[in-house]
Amino acid sequence: MVSALNCFGLAIGCVDIIGALFFELMIIFMLCQRKGHRTTTEEEQSTDVTTFRGNRVSARLLWIYLFILNVWIAISMLMLAGIILHKPQLMLVWLIWCFGGMIFDVVFVFLWILELLSGDVIEALTNIMISLLTMAVEFAFILIIYHIYVSVPQSPSARQVQRNPLLRFTHLLF
Repeated sequence: MVSALNCFGLAIGCVDIIGALFFELMIIFMLCQRKGHRTTTEEEQSTDVTTFRGNRVSARLLWIYLFILNVWIAISMLMLAGIILHKPQLMLVWLIWCFGGMIFDVVFVFLWILELLSGDVIEALTNIMISLLTMAVEFAFILIIYHIYVSVPQSPSARQVQRNPLLRFTHLLF
């Protein structure tokens, strides 16, 4: 039986994957643009950077972003598999990943408060508001997936697994 909460969790996972793929395409476009835009000055060749809206971004940093986005896609797929296969262990990885993202958002808010105090008020307030909005959405997603995580062991197949110790061990592994 599929509940509305499970369907909403599946939608969250699909939107996560689509968003990560969109950002990956943007980064790949930036890397391809940098590749076709070779310069002859030694200074620009040694820094190996590309430009995004006037900001200089290292190509190495873009590759790190691509790696993180691929990890994000893999973790979202684990969450989707956990909801579909009724395996709460797989959803736990996604919950830990999102909780880590919340910690990063809190650190960034503190850094932008320092930037606010140092004088760049408009950019700092904009970043703080975006980060707070991100934290609110992320907290809501964590709450929804946590409720799915808690309700999955109450499914009929999980009740049968709890009775048999051998099935309980294999359920833990897979």
